[in-house]
Amino acid sequence: MQKPAPTEPHVHGPDCDHGHHHEPQLPYRREQPKPGRNEPCFCGSGRKYKKCHGA
Repeated sequence: MQKPAPTEPHVHGPDCDHGHHHEPQLPYRREQPKPGRNEPCFCGSGRKYKKCHGA
């Protein structure tokens, strides 16, 4: 049995009609600023974030 001929990958563009939406995604926004690596961990363990949940 022969392998099928390779095809070019489909490139989705604004005129694509494959039934899916091409809406731009909004960037992720945190509700609170990201904790610093040397700040105490948010879980209350007393360890630095980088040694606890930041690992």
